[in-house]
Amino acid sequence: MIWNLIGVFIMGICAGGTMFFLRKVSRNRLPRWLISMSAAAGMFGYLAYYDYSWFEFKSGQIPFEASLISTQQNKSFFRPWGYIWPSTNAFTVFDGHRSAVQQNGELLVEYYLYTFHKDPIERLDTESYVINCSRKTRVLFDRETPGQALRVETVTESDPMYQKLCV
Repeated sequence: MIWNLIGVFIMGICAGGTMFFLRKVSRNRLPRWLISMSAAAGMFGYLAYYDYSWFEFKSGQIPFEASLISTQQNKSFFRPWGYIWPSTNAFTVFDGHRSAVQQNGELLVEYYLYTFHKDPIERLDTESYVINCSRKTRVLFDRETPGQALRVETVTESDPMYQKLCV
């Protein structure tokens, strides 16, 4: 977060400084307001660049065996360019590691999903799931209170995690 803020300021100074230089080269024929407008355009340009390049950068850092499960695109008033072409603000990854157990004739598979969020402070959410392949149910567990289920849901055969783990 702090590096992005520093990058925004540097881009504003560079764009404004370039326009200041062009104004001086033209012997002050260019209007003064172009300096502040180019600084603002440089800062917004960097913010838009970071907004659109974040997903590629983060997804390039995950291991090769991990697979992308879902992406999330949100529009925001503070990112007006997102109304034209929304950027990816969060994505969920399955790392490929699972633990399968046969219990009472039912196949139970435990796995983790990792969700990367691009908020003002980037964060990572880890969720622990157990999927019952026989009954087609999935249970979300809380890591702080082991043994207590947060949510039980029914999955279909077209669910991406059911396809990866049970088929």
